[in-house]
Amino acid sequence: MSETTKNPVSPEPAAAPSEKALSHKSGEIASASGEYRGERNESIGAHLRFVWVTLLVACALLEYGFDKSIVGSFQAMVGFLQVFGYEDPRVPSGWNIEAVPQQIISSFMLLGAFISCFAAGPMGSYLDRRKCIVVGTLLLVASVTIMILTTSMALLYFSRLVMGFGNGLVMIFTMIYIAELSPAKLRGIAYGFMTTWITGGSAIGLLIANATAHIESKLCYQIPLYVLYAMPVVVCVTIFFLPESPRWLLLNGRDEEALKALTWIRNGAYDRLGLQSEFEEMRLNVQRDLENQSLWLALDLFRGTNLRRTIICVGIGCINPGIGAMFILAFGTYFFKMVGVADPFKWIVLTQFIGVIGLLMAYYTLDRWGRRTLLLTGSTLCGLSMLALGIIFNVDGLSQSTMSALIIFLVSWFQFWFNFSVVPTVYLTSGELPAQNLRAYTSGLSTGFGYVFGWLTTFTAPYFINPAELNWKGMYGYIWFGSTFLVVAFIYFMVPEVVGRSLDEIEEMFNKRLPTRAFKTYVAEGAEIAREEAKKDLFGEKGGAMHSEGDTRV
Repeated sequence: MSETTKNPVSPEPAAAPSEKALSHKSGEIASASGEYRGERNESIGAHLRFVWVTLLVACALLEYGFDKSIVGSFQAMVGFLQVFGYEDPRVPSGWNIEAVPQQIISSFMLLGAFISCFAAGPMGSYLDRRKCIVVGTLLLVASVTIMILTTSMALLYFSRLVMGFGNGLVMIFTMIYIAELSPAKLRGIAYGFMTTWITGGSAIGLLIANATAHIESKLCYQIPLYVLYAMPVVVCVTIFFLPESPRWLLLNGRDEEALKALTWIRNGAYDRLGLQSEFEEMRLNVQRDLENQSLWLALDLFRGTNLRRTIICVGIGCINPGIGAMFILAFGTYFFKMVGVADPFKWIVLTQFIGVIGLLMAYYTLDRWGRRTLLLTGSTLCGLSMLALGIIFNVDGLSQSTMSALIIFLVSWFQFWFNFSVVPTVYLTSGELPAQNLRAYTSGLSTGFGYVFGWLTTFTAPYFINPAELNWKGMYGYIWFGSTFLVVAFIYFMVPEVVGRSLDEIEEMFNKRLPTRAFKTYVAEGAEIAREEAKKDLFGEKGGAMHSEGDTRV
């Protein structure tokens, strides 16, 4: 690589910080010997531009949460059932839907998302992150249009596949884009913001579905679908005004554009040496990945240290369905209605908003408690709620009001801990562990396996809870308690702690084959190498000893 390509910054010497800057509490400025090491302000206030980009791009994820909640609600709407269901005097509303269409409507979205995961790797190699997100949003618009217009069951199934494919692309590439832009110490809260769009989308969807549920015509489900047009339009209009991922640009040999994008997103939070050090760490990491990758990139997922990362990411991707989340999210309204909870729409909205409260509280803990602690705590407490759900249906003599109150409490408990501990941490961890050149492939595979197990839930759950089939009611929770036990064991033995680590430090620890428990205390070496490269770029070969007054920022 030529010196010009390696160092896109103008070569004049940069000033070291003043004594005041050296004492700034938010960055490690000097070593014990007083050597200038650069300043990085990691506070949220210093990264408001990054926060704004995160909130803007992540709004595309509202679609996924919105769709999950309204499609489950549709199956309890008389207006929807009059078109796609049948009259059934055994249920309170007088209308029901057969188990097979119920399975396909819910599961085909997950099947489409699973298919998209195989496309994510190749797409991510040839299209930048922003274009991949736009492709996904355009597919969402097409699927919503079909769902609004059709009365054909076949076209409804097709629209669900397209919806899933689009949601899969948006989910994968939004998560990757934000992970690759994020400062290490703000990655947790950034994923919290993203997850809020998903959970908030579910809550908004339930509110709108609750407001239209009484309409006994097609409008009861068409009105919520019209709302789904909003976010794709916002994303498509604004995203190309934002920078491309500097890591993707480095992977594609566009170093100058990468530094320009990184400079724009950091927006003065780092001084020149701090910024150049981060850039060099990225560049060296990408260079190592490119040197080691084979002709068949997808096969590298299963070679060397990448195999361990692939196994961990796939396992993490299966945590959400493994603790029974798809049962609650996709069939919550229907389940409430079938077990006799009065006004099920109102109560499922309440449980969803309790989940939103949990997610908002998670902002404080995501970068403080650590990934392992949050995953272990949340999964265990969600599993206990499933156990309790099964137990209360084996207790004789409970009145319907008492039973309903207990069901609402347990689902609320599940929603709180699921959103507080599990959801943001799952997305966060599966996005930060892959190798840089395999991030799209690994994230796609992780998300894909999650969708497969989610699909199995949506495909089989109707047999367990539909009154016309097994009618297990809350005893279905026993299955998810057993599954949660396996999830907790996987987290304990396999998932490393990487809170506060840069993506490049994470790569270094995997390459050194550290045991799971050693990640937390490991002292990274790559950052120091990158810092020395940055000093050469900015100061020349003897730059490490150069000092001058003033804090030069970019």
